[in-house]
Amino acid sequence: MSGNERASSRGRTMKSTVYFLLAAGILTLAASLVGISDSPPGIALLYGAGLMSVLAVVHRWKQPKRFGILFLGSVAAFFIMVIVHNFAEVGADRISHLPALAVVLSGLSVVGFVIAVIVCPMAGVVGALGWVATAGRQIRNGT
Repeated sequence: MSGNERASSRGRTMKSTVYFLLAAGILTLAASLVGISDSPPGIALLYGAGLMSVLAVVHRWKQPKRFGILFLGSVAAFFIMVIVHNFAEVGADRISHLPALAVVLSGLSVVGFVIAVIVCPMAGVVGALGWVATAGRQIRNGT
């Protein structure tokens, strides 16, 4: 592969990454406009945004090992983020007399919740499906 082909390929993947991130932003905005409180369409849009965020990172991957690590990491991250969310929420309640620190812990609680409920499941799905697809391709190609 020549230098020009490599640069062209890099430009296409960078463009794809930007498009995935743009789609994630648009879906997040749409979810906030529709509303996510007891609204299945809004929740579906938010899951779509999580999926686009994960795809922005992994769309160039071709090795099954990377997808396997993504899957296992998403399972581990789910449990870690649930713990972070719970400890931050309890901590924010306990130190409500220190408003600045309580606000920071409340924000950490929300971020932990969103990662645990939206990003980790989508990363797990992409990791599992990507592993199956890339491993199947390697088996078919005999590599």
